[in-house]
Amino acid sequence: MTLDELKADLRAILAEEEQQQVDWGRVQLLCLGTIGRLATEPEPSYAHEVVYHFLDDADIREKGTVYAERQRERLRAWLDPALQQVR
Repeated sequence: MTLDELKADLRAILAEEEQQQVDWGRVQLLCLGTIGRLATEPEPSYAHEVVYHFLDDADIREKGTVYAERQRERLRAWLDPALQQVR
């Protein structure tokens, strides 16, 4: 898995979570699929504490909107640090 592929997977998960009606089952499947790829393919260098934590916590994000938004903001900052500097 390349870094670009990982980022694409993460952006797809974010897009699912930004839907008005979130399909948490789909989010969970996307997260598990990405975790599986990271476990079985050569993995790129990435911020484990942000990325893996995000992938592993879909069930917690489903239950807590404040926690969910905090995790999504941390992930967005990692995906595109330049956007966070503008804010």
